[in-house]
This record gives sequence, C-alpha cells and structure tokens, in this order.
Amino acid sequence: MKKLRNGIKKLWSCDSGAVAPLVGVCAIMLVGAVAVAVDVGRGQVAQSKLQAALDSAGLAAGAVVSQSVDEDALKAEARKYLDANFAGFTVDATIDADADGFVLDMADNEKTITLSARATLPTTFMRIFGQDTMHVAARTEITREMTGLEVVLVLDVTGSMCDGACEKRDTMKQGALNLVDKMFTDGADSNDLWIGIVPFSQSVNIGTGHSAWLSDYTGRMAYDNCVGISNHTNWTHTHATGESLPNYCPTNGPNVSTRTKANTLVNDWMAAPDPVAPKVKFRTAAWNGPMAPWYFRPHAWSGCVEERHVSGRDVTDDPPSVEKWKTYFAPDTDDSGGNNWRGPSTSPSSQSALLKESGSYRVTASRSANKGCPPSPITPLTNDKAKLDAAITALDVDGYTLLPVGAAWGWRLLSPAWADGGWGDATMTANDLPLPYDEPLMDKVVIFLTDGNNDMPGDSTYTAYGRLNDEFLGTDDEADAEDELDARFLEICNAMKGDEDNPRGIKIYTISVGSAVNAATKQLLESCASTGPYYFHAPTPEDVITKFDEVADALSKLRVSK
Repeated sequence: MKKLRNGIKKLWSCDSGAVAPLVGVCAIMLVGAVAVAVDVGRGQVAQSKLQAALDSAGLAAGAVVSQSVDEDALKAEARKYLDANFAGFTVDATIDADADGFVLDMADNEKTITLSARATLPTTFMRIFGQDTMHVAARTEITREMTGLEVVLVLDVTGSMCDGACEKRDTMKQGALNLVDKMFTDGADSNDLWIGIVPFSQSVNIGTGHSAWLSDYTGRMAYDNCVGISNHTNWTHTHATGESLPNYCPTNGPNVSTRTKANTLVNDWMAAPDPVAPKVKFRTAAWNGPMAPWYFRPHAWSGCVEERHVSGRDVTDDPPSVEKWKTYFAPDTDDSGGNNWRGPSTSPSSQSALLKESGSYRVTASRSANKGCPPSPITPLTNDKAKLDAAITALDVDGYTLLPVGAAWGWRLLSPAWADGGWGDATMTANDLPLPYDEPLMDKVVIFLTDGNNDMPGDSTYTAYGRLNDEFLGTDDEADAEDELDARFLEICNAMKGDEDNPRGIKIYTISVGSAVNAATKQLLESCASTGPYYFHAPTPEDVITKFDEVADALSKLRVSK
C-alpha cells in the first residue's frame, strides 16, 4: 500500500511533458508578433515614402501656383509629381483611387497649399489573421514666402518698345506690375523686400535732385548760349510802370550767362518755371501778337549724365565720392531737322518759318539739350508698393539702346559702396540700404529686360557715350563701337556676379523681347544671366507677362511649414 501511495505521488508531481503546450502557445504568439512587426515596418516605409513624395508634389505645385491659379489644374500638376516620386519605391503600395486618395486645397491668397494623400499596400503575414491590406496617409502644407530681397528692375525704354501699337511697352509695364503684386503678397509693404527701377535707353536719368553728383553742373548753370533778342529795334515790347528795359543778348553766341541775360530764346539750364512768360512782342508781317509763353522754353537739366568713360569707371559701381559724372548735354545743331533747340539766330524777319512746329516751339523731346534723356528717373529701393506701381505705370519710351548704361546703374542701386546715404534717399538711408553682399537671409537680384541690340547711332545723335565721332568708345566705326558696348555690358554683368576674390553674388535674370534681338545678343544676355535657366526669351509681346511670372516664381522661396 505504501508503495502504491508513493507511486501516485511521483506521478502527480511529474512535469516533464507540460512545457510543450506552453511552447506551442508562445510560438503562435511570437509568429503573430513578427508578422505584425514586418507588415507594420513595411507600412512605415510606405508612409515615409508617401510623405516625401507629397512634400515634393507640394513644392512643385507651389512653384507654379501663379501660373496655374486654377485649383484643378494645380492639383493635376501636383499629382504628376506625386506619382513620379511614389511609384516603384513603396513596396507595392498604390495611392487610393477614391476621393481621399489625393486632396489639394489652395488658400484664397494663393500663398498656402495643403495636400493630403492615402495609399494602400497588401500585407504579408497579417493576412493569416484575415487582414489582407493596410492603409498609410500623409499630409503637408506648403507656404510660399519671399526671401529677404533687394531687387532692381532694369527696363528698356527705347523707342523700339513702342513699335506699332506699343504692345511691348504695355506688356512690359503689365508684367512688371504683376511681378510687384506677386512679391508683395502680404500687403502694401514689407520689411525685407525692397525694389528699385532703372529705366534706360541711350542714357539713364539719375534724377534732378542729384546735381551734386555732377562735376560740371555749376559751369553749365552759369554759362551757356544766349540766343534771342539781339537789340531793341528789332523787337516791340511792353513795360510795366517803373520797369527797366529788358536785357538783350549782345551776341548770338556761347558763354553768356542766362542768369544775367534772362530774356533768351532758350533760357536753357535755368531752374525756372516752365514756361517763362516774356513781356516782348515779335514783330513780323504775319504775326505781331504777344509772344506765347511757350516761346521761351527753359532747358533745365533733366537728370541724365555722361558715363565716366575716360577713367574706365563706366563699368564700375564707384559712387560720386570717388568720381562724379559730366552733365548730359545734347548739343544744338544748325539744321532744322536735327536737334536745333536754340532756334534761329538770323534776323527776326527770317525766323517765322521756324517759329512753330506742330503747334508749339521746341517743346517736345525731339529738340532739346536733354534729347535722349529718359523722362522717368531711377526709383531708389523702396518697399512702398504704390510708389513702385506709379513709377512703372508712368514709363514711356524713346531713344536708342545702350545695354551697359542700364546694367551699370542697376548695379549701383544694389552696391554696398553706395550705403550710408549714398543715394540720398530717406527710405534707403533709414534702412541702411543697400545692405552688404554677405548679409544673412538677404539676396540681391537684377531683372534686366530689353527688346534690342546695342545700338550706337552713327549720326550726330548724343548719348551717355557722347556722339559716335567723339570716339568715347575708342572708335568712330559704328559696328566696332557696338562690339565695345557688348564687351562692357558683359564686364558689368560678370562684376555683379563676382568671383572668388569678390563674391558679390548678385543674381541676374535677363529677358529678351521680340524678333529684333539677334542671336549674338541672345547669347550675350544668356551669358549675363547667373545661369542658363535665368535667361528668358519672349518671342511676342504677350509672352513678356508670362516671363515676368516665371521670374517672380523663381524668386519665391518655398518651405514645408507643417
């Protein structure tokens, strides 16, 4: 009996076979966990790839949002990038075909784009448990914002911009207005966005407020041609009570001060109101009335300068503290069809044929000591959108094309050599503009537009490089002079971009307009641009607006904000 009890006790306490069921249960749980882990890992890979592809699609959409403002078109553009970046790298995952598969929402201000996507991938081990597929999702928000920028629009205002119906001029203005609108996306001004405008033709107008930059302004103001009333007997006149006799030109020649001989035919360079009303009558058989106020047209300096060709500083950014400029002064010509702005110097009886032209006397830009000087001056860097819009709207065109003149003044408007009040503009001075080249988070940009090739007129036309026969470009041959202008233009472009010794880093975008721009000039503009893609050609005037849009997009800094 005792042996039986001991045997039963041993049997009861034996556990040598109990581990097998436990191991079996644990093995099942372990396999399940590995299966879940494998599929979850595959899902995480797919989700990561989907997020990266969605971010890329958002950035691509943001880059063209101003060209494709229609949300459906924008969504289609983004979907192309999403598919291209997601397919083939996502362990057989596919973007869902339903409405939740890809969603794009664009904010009303076109500045923020929100994208979401959902993809499905087959499971590997989880299907053992009845789960054949799994879903992954991603969401991103793209915010279009501008970097800190100093931008100068160097715009061609030559006569060819108004061929025909002036379409090139008008689309240039509209494109520039659109660019300003896109860049000021946050309102009427910005603390880190500054834009200036340099209209150019055969010269550049620096503004009449900068006469202190001129080396010969005082002399021009004091001495000039006195042409007009030569003696008392040839003119009838009226006098107010107590008025002394007017001053007459003792000779019809130069070096007679218009300040002391105020009654002159031209009254040039005097800072007098326009028009000056004389108190004399011109006695002819055909007309003996009071001389109209337009007869005495003051030729006050309009703001243009000669380039500093003697010292070679025409291709530098040196400010006036280093060297000043000579006054732009288009000489008088004797021929009636040229720039005869002084008027006739013969006796009054033989002058009547030249008295009036198209209802006025020497009042148009076609006859002036300022002929060829663009009427619109440089607009210094500003963050006042209304001021920029007004300056662009007021642009008009006339004259020949001298590309280096525009490029040089575009550089000077961005050059730190002109800081500390160099431009004499209150806004620029208050904001320490232009900033240094290496200022963090601030880029300097030139956008240069032209519809023509360098064109040094071969006649007596006066430019910022004088007349062709003055040989200020080292030659009196028209073709050679234009080759020299090409070389100087490219020299200025390269200087703006800089090199290892002078890493200025100004980004240059160039735009050519129309069919008149020849192959050599297109190559010149492409070489001027910072890289090949920064050069744009607009075959038709309508294309100008599109090219400005593309440049505006290129200036947009896009970031993944959330």
